[in-house]
Amino acid sequence: MKETDFIKQNKKKWARFEKLSLNKNNDPDEVSQLFTEITEDLSYARTFYPRRSVRVYLNQLSQRVFTSLYKQRKQPLGSFVKFWTETVPLEVYRARYNMLTAFLFFVLAAIVGVISTEYDPDFASIVLGDGYIEMTEANIEAGKPMDVYGDSPGGSMFFQITFNNIRVAFLAFAGGILFTLGTFWVLLSNGIMVGAFQWWFKAKGLLFTTFLTIWIHGAFEISAIVIAGAAGLTVGNGLIFPRSYSRVQSLIFSAKRGLTILLSLVPVFIMAGALESFVTRWYQEMPTFVKLTIILVSFSLIIAYYVIYPFIVARRYPEKIEVVEVPRYIPQRKMNWFKIRKPGEVFTDTFTLMIAKMSKLSRIFFSLIFPLAVILTIIVFAWDWSRFNHSYYWYHSFGILFGTGRYFEYYKLLGWAVPLAMIVAAGFFVMKDEEEDRVLSRFIKFLGKHFIWIYMYALMLFAIFIFTPGILLVFLALIGPFINMIPAIIIEENTNFFTAFGRCFDLGKGGYGDGLVAFMALIAVSVIFFFLLHNPMEMGIIFILDDFLEQAIITSFDDYAVIIQAFNVFFYMLYFFFIISIAMISFGMSYHSVQERKTAKGLYQRLDKFGKRNRNFETKLDFE
Repeated sequence: MKETDFIKQNKKKWARFEKLSLNKNNDPDEVSQLFTEITEDLSYARTFYPRRSVRVYLNQLSQRVFTSLYKQRKQPLGSFVKFWTETVPLEVYRARYNMLTAFLFFVLAAIVGVISTEYDPDFASIVLGDGYIEMTEANIEAGKPMDVYGDSPGGSMFFQITFNNIRVAFLAFAGGILFTLGTFWVLLSNGIMVGAFQWWFKAKGLLFTTFLTIWIHGAFEISAIVIAGAAGLTVGNGLIFPRSYSRVQSLIFSAKRGLTILLSLVPVFIMAGALESFVTRWYQEMPTFVKLTIILVSFSLIIAYYVIYPFIVARRYPEKIEVVEVPRYIPQRKMNWFKIRKPGEVFTDTFTLMIAKMSKLSRIFFSLIFPLAVILTIIVFAWDWSRFNHSYYWYHSFGILFGTGRYFEYYKLLGWAVPLAMIVAAGFFVMKDEEEDRVLSRFIKFLGKHFIWIYMYALMLFAIFIFTPGILLVFLALIGPFINMIPAIIIEENTNFFTAFGRCFDLGKGGYGDGLVAFMALIAVSVIFFFLLHNPMEMGIIFILDDFLEQAIITSFDDYAVIIQAFNVFFYMLYFFFIISIAMISFGMSYHSVQERKTAKGLYQRLDKFGKRNRNFETKLDFE
């Protein structure tokens, strides 16, 4: 059909639809029918008149209606109310068995603390610390046993306590990712501490006094820990019992559910902090009736919202109890290597390819690279045992392991460059490798072909990392776009390290600005992920792991610090594997982008196809 005939046949329908789309008071059935026909006309126009104005007109018409129907609207107040009256209660109901498990385990831990304190009066000193015990004994002699709650100004105390409550709850939640072990440890340590604390005061004849004091705020505070523990168990159970989902998909779904429960605790944190900072300090002045009333009301609110109300909501919406999660489908993209990429495209394509190749990368890492790293770690620990057997900051143990600063040893430099070179090679190997069988044998063959020159590159990088003062690393980042080209040149052009080093400056200057931005983005990603391991708030994975291990083995092993450092190494290995793999894929993207600027190979390929018709869409009318 000619374009003029197509327009003449449909223009009345289009005009009618355009008029209706501008008016809010219409027959919805008529608008829906016309919208369906318009989209069919648009599909036809895209096929037979792709470069004509009718296609542009229909696209704008349908897009305007589609946008008005599906655009993101402002969330009304009802969504906020629904979160507290429906979403949270239903999520708590789904996690009711986890809630019961967390509560019973916490009570059992408190009983352990009570029994231990009863039979060993010094147990409280181990749990609470000698300093706290000595301070409290001095307060008891002064006639103010709970004076610890009145030492600090209320305002600063509120923020400090609220932050600490959030920190403990977060640890209980995040501990679920350690197959629930971390969550159980937080519940165990806090339960034992509560039991030992209360029973130590019982031995002093102050059980009732301290009960009426600490539970003014403890009703909210301890309840929040137990509920956060239930959220952590929800996360961990999703990891342990994935059902028909993949383990990653199940973890994502369960983490989302657990996070909903954790977020509901925000008002509880605030109330606990406010009561401890501004009310508990007046424990001696307040009548017993007032203190009992606060405690009973606090527990009643927790029980009403987190125990009774979820059953009421579940009975009201039985069809919403079971949630069927649908995994997000991410279609595979065929990577176009001959393309000039902006920094944002380099970043997006890098992570897209990384996700697609993660399975293959993991096989290579855990089968070949990780065992070698373990052997090197054993050697380092055997030779530097005494250095590890102390309480170091993370950067001390990090330096001892990799030989930075005053801990430098030549065998560390030469040794760690080997797994580094293998990770570099693995990143470039999976970029274009599409086969699924015999992955390891093909990688070994690929590695043998390029290993010597890639090893020299890895040695150069590691030497820069070790010998360059921290402030100079900032300036060295400015030449990053040049030296990042070296491994890509070695592998893509099958050349040696020295030739690649000579060419990297000439090649890198072709896209220096974009390469620098992409490199800075990569550094930012590295810092963010390292922040997950270590951060000033002591909420990183390493801090959680160290605290858990230290309290678990400190009384059983004299060299417990060495054991903790050895476990930390595992996370260092995963971190560097992930970051270096991303870096190599990113460097490969930048290399191809620069090559396209210089050679325009992809552009010439597209020009060769320019003007050639796709016979799938040709008709006789196209030639009239």
